[in-house]
Amino acid sequence: MSDNNTLVLNSLKSSPNGLTAYQILNLLQKTKPIKPMTIYRSLENLTKKGLIHKTNKNKTFHLCEASHNCNISEAHEHNSVFVVCDKCGLTEELKTNLFSTTIKKIKSKKKFDLKKFKLEITTICKDCD
Repeated sequence: MSDNNTLVLNSLKSSPNGLTAYQILNLLQKTKPIKPMTIYRSLENLTKKGLIHKTNKNKTFHLCEASHNCNISEAHEHNSVFVVCDKCGLTEELKTNLFSTTIKKIKSKKKFDLKKFKLEITTICKDCD
């Protein structure tokens, strides 16, 4: 894994919440001169390897929960399911195969491959309710 990928991954490991690309950039620029495109390339590489995920709701990147159970330097695939609070943006990756099992059984008329999907559920967390 490249040094930049490792830096980005470590910044996400040290954050209890997800980070936007520019939040990661600001963190890393405190110790190293780094350009935004470098961050975006690293985020793309880490996403392709399945080590991080991006939420659509708040545009934040999160360390993959499943990557803790495997060698983090090796790519892996799984269907990510996130729940995001509409009010505060709190985000959690759910650990469940229920969605995978159900969605894989759905037949698509347009021939979508439903074996590989990303699901994001927006709701309200307990603190905001």
